[in-house]
Amino acid sequence: MATRRTAIDEAGRQGRRHLDEVLRDLRDARLAAGLSQREVARALRVSRQQVTRWERGASAKYLVQLARWGATVGLDVSVRAFAGGSPLRDAGQLRVLGKVRAAIGERWKWRTEVPVSSHPLERRAFDAVISAGGVHVGLEIITRLTDAQAQSRAALLKQEAAGLPILVLVLAESRRNRLALAAALPTLEPSFPTRPRAVLTSLRVGEQPAANGIFLV
Repeated sequence: MATRRTAIDEAGRQGRRHLDEVLRDLRDARLAAGLSQREVARALRVSRQQVTRWERGASAKYLVQLARWGATVGLDVSVRAFAGGSPLRDAGQLRVLGKVRAAIGERWKWRTEVPVSSHPLERRAFDAVISAGGVHVGLEIITRLTDAQAQSRAALLKQEAAGLPILVLVLAESRRNRLALAAALPTLEPSFPTRPRAVLTSLRVGEQPAANGIFLV
């Protein structure tokens, strides 16, 4: 009986660990998409406070109980988060895309919501991929830079999976984003070394930037 109780308790702890990972993935995905808790709440038709509680693990007890129940009847219960479709796109992201097109001119062919790969289980997509003369550049739109490490990591994973040579993070122009970018530069510069002015100069003449970069628009 003691051994069975130990197994059930361990299943509960494992369930909590799985849920913590999923909640972290959901939060990172929200930040990478530039979405606020309020915007997610509006889409889900719940309060912002409810989304906050979920992200802090308020729903943990349900998975823990399911895991314990499974262990009691001889089943392992777990949950995982996998890349899905494109995240909720707000009007702010669409405005930024329009500003980018105006800023770099018409030298580029534009495709939006470009799948990372053709794999049937791969549902991630770039906000845009622009092409000119055999050059391809991925664009990821960030309306709010809230967690630079998580947001840039998600974008870089897509770049790696797609094999795109150049990735540009495009931030919405705001005082908040400028301050956040200045604070995050030590974290971002190794992966995005090309300065904003150099990125824009290259794109305006239809050339590939020297390396990944960031600019605000």
